[in-house]
Amino acid sequence: MDIRKINTLNRIKEGFITVLDTKKLSECTTNDIVNSAEISKKTFYNYYQNKQDLLHEIENELLEGLKEALVIDREELKDVKYLPGADEIKELAEVAFNHTLAFCNENKHALSNLLSSNGDMQFYQMIVEVANNEFDARVPYLFGDINIKEANVKSPLPFSFIKTLYINTIVNLLMLWGAAPDSLSINEIKSIAGLIQTKSPVELIQIYKSYLN
Repeated sequence: MDIRKINTLNRIKEGFITVLDTKKLSECTTNDIVNSAEISKKTFYNYYQNKQDLLHEIENELLEGLKEALVIDREELKDVKYLPGADEIKELAEVAFNHTLAFCNENKHALSNLLSSNGDMQFYQMIVEVANNEFDARVPYLFGDINIKEANVKSPLPFSFIKTLYINTIVNLLMLWGAAPDSLSINEIKSIAGLIQTKSPVELIQIYKSYLN
């Protein structure tokens, strides 16, 4: 692709995301985007039919990049030849989220704005769907084969509840980090991700309190 075209497309996308710093998606107009990107309307319409067309492309690129990063990180789990214990799962967060967090950090402006109150709630659901699929792919490496139907019959805690809590916690961690990306380093986020995968809220509170004394 022509480098000039790439630069123009990047300007349009960044211009759109920048508008979301201060405006809700529903209120954002084509004029807002072209002014922010410092391009003409003609240039905008050379590449996109409308705001939704642009939004669709940005979100698809982010989702595909996120999926690719997750797959690369999942490969690290394949090297574990036995089921890891809780402490080992915590340590595996160092590599099991490495590329994923690097991708999120590289695209933090777009991700944080699209997942913010100014952004697109549908995009949040798309992220959750990606996380759901990734959770299913990682379960055998971290927890072994689980007969979900049989467990749901016997257990008072449905597997779907566990899965939802796990996924929402990880996704919300990334959202909070995206909203204040300079508050924590990537290594600190990895450490937190490892803890919330293996510790109950009660245990997390106890860890927190231990640092207050």
